[in-house]
Amino acid sequence: MASQLQRLVLMTILALVLINLPGRAEDKGHEIEKPVTSLKQSLSQAQIQITNVKLQTTDKGLEIILETNQGEKLQPVNKTEGNVYIVEIPNAQLSQEFRQENPASGITDVVVSNLDTNTIRVTVTGETTLPNVELFDGDEGLILGVEVAASSVPQPPQPETQQPQTEQPSAEVDEPIELIVTATRTEEAITNVPRSVTVITREEIEKQSTITNDLGDILGRIVPGLGPPNSLNRAGNAQTLRGRPVSILIDGVPQQGNSFVNTQLEYISPDAIERVEVVRGPTAVFGQGASGGVINIITRKPAEGFTSTAQVGISAAAAGDAFLGENSFGNYLQYGFSGKDGIFDYVFSLSRNSVGSFFDADGSRIPSNNATSDDTVSTSILGKIGIDVGEQQRLQFTVNHGNNSRKIKFIADPITRTIPGLQTTRALKQNQVYEGTDAPRITSTSVNLNYTNEAVFASKLQAQAYYRSSEELGVGRDDRGRFADAINRFRSEEEAFGGRLQIQTPLSTSVSLLWGADYEKQQEGDTRQEIFDPVAFDASNNNRRILRKIGEQVYYPAFDLSSLGLFAQAQWDVSEQLILSGGVRHERFNFSVDEFTPLLDNNFDPYVGPSVAGGELDFSDTVFNVGSVYKITPTVSVFANFAQGYSVPQLFRVLNFLPPGFTIDRDVRFLQPQKIDNYEIGVRGNWNNFQATLAGFFNYSALGLSSRGQPDGTIQYIRAPQRNYGIEATLDWEASRNWKLGSSLTWTEGEDDQNEDGDFRALRTLEVQPLKLTAYVENQTTPGWRNRLQLLYVGNRDRGFEAGSDFVTIRDYLVVDYISSFQIGAGNLEVGIQNILNNKYSSVFSQAGGGLDELLNNLERGRSLSVNYRITW
Repeated sequence: MASQLQRLVLMTILALVLINLPGRAEDKGHEIEKPVTSLKQSLSQAQIQITNVKLQTTDKGLEIILETNQGEKLQPVNKTEGNVYIVEIPNAQLSQEFRQENPASGITDVVVSNLDTNTIRVTVTGETTLPNVELFDGDEGLILGVEVAASSVPQPPQPETQQPQTEQPSAEVDEPIELIVTATRTEEAITNVPRSVTVITREEIEKQSTITNDLGDILGRIVPGLGPPNSLNRAGNAQTLRGRPVSILIDGVPQQGNSFVNTQLEYISPDAIERVEVVRGPTAVFGQGASGGVINIITRKPAEGFTSTAQVGISAAAAGDAFLGENSFGNYLQYGFSGKDGIFDYVFSLSRNSVGSFFDADGSRIPSNNATSDDTVSTSILGKIGIDVGEQQRLQFTVNHGNNSRKIKFIADPITRTIPGLQTTRALKQNQVYEGTDAPRITSTSVNLNYTNEAVFASKLQAQAYYRSSEELGVGRDDRGRFADAINRFRSEEEAFGGRLQIQTPLSTSVSLLWGADYEKQQEGDTRQEIFDPVAFDASNNNRRILRKIGEQVYYPAFDLSSLGLFAQAQWDVSEQLILSGGVRHERFNFSVDEFTPLLDNNFDPYVGPSVAGGELDFSDTVFNVGSVYKITPTVSVFANFAQGYSVPQLFRVLNFLPPGFTIDRDVRFLQPQKIDNYEIGVRGNWNNFQATLAGFFNYSALGLSSRGQPDGTIQYIRAPQRNYGIEATLDWEASRNWKLGSSLTWTEGEDDQNEDGDFRALRTLEVQPLKLTAYVENQTTPGWRNRLQLLYVGNRDRGFEAGSDFVTIRDYLVVDYISSFQIGAGNLEVGIQNILNNKYSSVFSQAGGGLDELLNNLERGRSLSVNYRITW
């Protein structure tokens, strides 16, 4: 480990020295030589002088006025980069450069500078989202209208008059504000939320997409409390949030069903996402499934004018002596457009991602298993249409569809199981051909309709109706002599429909009430075990291995789960320093299942699960939350909260392995929802160029849900008292205009009391992941070139092994990634190198899953390269 850290330090220093060697101009654009591309097509015109730059407020926000001698017309070319709106003006020169930091809440800075001797650049940088900017000609010259929240527009500083500090609370004006929608189901400043929240902007998503388009991997790299990246092994529940299951929402539509978190995160492509908001810990504001927290994915928003975006990319892996390994090549294509036309606005995005074969650090082929994302072709379609019905009402219709199909070329060699000692998998070439059924895939479709009315008896009403469906077909496995004693794979499907209604009512100038109801009905189809003909399988060869379906059986039965939640949440701004909030939610569940008997077709002898008698159960309970935020200074605040969660366990997991003789009526405890009490305290610091958070939490449930692997490969699910606790910290520092660095720390532990005798023992690592440390350093090397070096360190963990919940101890590992972005022409060329040190390691999930079945014990990917070009016009 020490040698790895030494190599990391040396490479970091070397990389940062190298990228800063060529001609560093000290923050002055006119000293940096940069080629002008298509903008030079206007050279035939006379050069126009910008005599003055003015910044003034309007009722909508800000106006940036570029004054010319006689009001000459400029010919601007606009584009965007993440949260930055850029205007480049050819055949113009600026007499004096202009910069204004934090001119309004939500706008980081406005900069007008000479890009070169013939071009001016204007940048408007948003804090969390891309600013809305409109260009138009005025009598004095070119005007950029920047739209921001009216209540947050401060007066720009007047150089002629020095205002006293008592009259100008600059600390409050300059304080960065982020708006979120998840924590309270309404727009709220992040500094006013009494719990830990992470907001991932579009800019950050684009950076991380340079090295991977796997959303679970992206979130695992940058979200405190969430398990580390897990692209090769989705065993068990995979990534958890604070050691408990997490609820995934896409535009407010819950995704939980008969699939794991990582599968749900494959339902949408990162290019279709505007931002991701993560609320850590259970909450009474949201209901079912949010025992660990909520990941709310918000899809792309329409641009002010018609805007198109296109991307093309390639990826490849290191393999032995050759840097670009054969069969490792992948490609990425995306096109989207958005805009507004009168009362209508629209968003459309279509992407196709082809992922090649995976290779480890030694150049050896990594085999496929039921959950890896290699040798896949993923397509994603997002469509949104919005209609503004007057000034107060809005309708929006959204469709999101994803399909992830796989071709199996290499499998984990079953001989690995017969070798003494713990082994990592080896790849066995096997081109699987499916007959009588479909090849492995994951498909999902989500449709929702939203209605908003901001003037219903002085209240704001939001209503949503939705439908979603998904299907998952696994990879065929030869389990003869083990597990099912057959050549088989699993197939599951589910659909759900529901609605959400919430009303925000101001009770006074300082008190507001949010109240409403949520309803959903999940209809889980039979999860079936497809059985393949062993004769046809053995008669074929690995170049064309035949999997001919000869029958199927019900592995666990179809069931219905209905939930109804009624909630009310109040917030009281007691003073400028103190904010109090609290709420209550009443939740009701109805679970029903028909009689379940394993099916036997074609006289084959598959694994027969336990018989399950049909029945119906009703559960209900009321949960509470209360929290407070106290602002010690305008930039430092402390928060504390108590919150309860009430969720039905993931029934598709519980019904997988039931105890012998199980009946619905007698064994109610096995299916009963878990009620969680969560306590959290934290502190935030939010300055202009420095942000930091520190939080600690403890939660307890008298009836938790954990699992233990058995020597025969089966899973035992345990309902017993459970407690989780941990610490999370983040730090981000903008050291200068060109340098940013930051880090995060996650330490979580969890235990349960199986015998209910007060002896709590550690949970397995697939439930609670080890210490996770992240760090990054980012440099804006030139105005058009940005470099980022980031690391992920995952610690070791032996508590699960000592408690008997893990079969192996978990070893630590370090991964370093490099991301670079170049402005070329009107677009950006992005280069990413994943695992730049080419470290040889197994992830937490491969190690923990491999202790149960060595075919899951994969080595992770070695060094891999991605190149992507993105252009917006």
